[in-house]
Amino acid sequence: MILSNKQFLRLWLNQIFLQVGFNLCNYTVLLLLADRTHSPFIQAQFFISLILPAFVFGLFAGSIVDLVPRKPLLLVADILLSVLFFLYIFAGNSLFIFMLIAFLTASCARFFIPAQAATIPLIVERDKLNVANALFIFTLMGSVILGYIIASPIVELFGGLGTKGELAPFILSSIFVLIGFVLLLGFKEVKISKPNTPAGTIFKKTFYLFWQTVREIKINRNVSLPISLLIFVELNVGILSIIFLEYVRRYLYLPLTSVSIVLMVPLVLGLVGGVAMLPKIQKGLGYRRSIYWAVLGIGFLFLILGFLPVLGRWDFGVPLIRFFSVVAAFVTGVLAVIIAVQSRTILQTNSDIHMQGRIFSFLDIMIALVTPLPVLFIGFTADKVSIPGTFVFIGIMIISMLVLGERILFRRETVGT
Repeated sequence: MILSNKQFLRLWLNQIFLQVGFNLCNYTVLLLLADRTHSPFIQAQFFISLILPAFVFGLFAGSIVDLVPRKPLLLVADILLSVLFFLYIFAGNSLFIFMLIAFLTASCARFFIPAQAATIPLIVERDKLNVANALFIFTLMGSVILGYIIASPIVELFGGLGTKGELAPFILSSIFVLIGFVLLLGFKEVKISKPNTPAGTIFKKTFYLFWQTVREIKINRNVSLPISLLIFVELNVGILSIIFLEYVRRYLYLPLTSVSIVLMVPLVLGLVGGVAMLPKIQKGLGYRRSIYWAVLGIGFLFLILGFLPVLGRWDFGVPLIRFFSVVAAFVTGVLAVIIAVQSRTILQTNSDIHMQGRIFSFLDIMIALVTPLPVLFIGFTADKVSIPGTFVFIGIMIISMLVLGERILFRRETVGT
């Protein structure tokens, strides 16, 4: 049993409290912006503020993760995040303050996320990596969903939007991270030899290590492909984050606070189902085909979400839209697990253990490089043109790119079986 591994259990529990606090804050802010502006484009700007730190810190964050002890790094990140989450209560109605705090919290994330991912192979046996990654991916995605699920009820419990109830999620998030900090205090530092670096300043060493990582990614398809797939998952999470709230309000005819029950709960159940079904899916299809069909499935789900509002023309249309939206949310959870868990395992088992902090940091950089313009474009299109049309466009793009790139990206020798 993976949970009998006390080292892993402490690291995982720390991740749970940290990620729940992180996403509870982020989605509370998105809820406030959606309520006050009804603009997916403004929500997209907030999302971009969470991505930009990768450009600022990405070049050296991974190198620092590989050079310094992991436990102190994670503990410092916990303390900083707890303070920053609490500072949200002083933001008032200032979009600039919200974005500034988001930028600072995301800056901390540039260090703790690669550190956590690179530590897993050091404390978990190779044959249990898929299970460990499934739990971490479930937490990563589940915490995003849980942010939606508990943000609205917490706000409502303490008075609702426009009252001091808006501050409660930020205070709770700060407390969650402190709990994670206490749990991590008992984590035993795992010693690993530092990568070889040239003599000189820390800047020279970090840039040397960064470019060493870039060369490895360039020549190793078993590293570059899973990075591309993980970027794909993050891009879709970002897109759904900025347009789903308005989709629920306009086409499901439900209040924003109901999104947690109608869509997020089924998505959580889908994540659980995906984790449970993954061993059988992997055995039956292997890495290559299961990932391929999962990506294709996500493309078709976007098409379905785009065409569903057409049903609203009939009296029975709205209940059908709600039903199919719930089903789509569940299936999305299953498919996301299939892609993300297997991609992380491929990445960890096909990269140098001394390089994994840098590789996961590079992943952060690429997410920051690839996602801002598409997310802003999607937010602008959804705001000014059509949300259903935007979903259809994304679905067609995913399916077209997958079909065109199948021979190159999903060759059998690329991802094993």
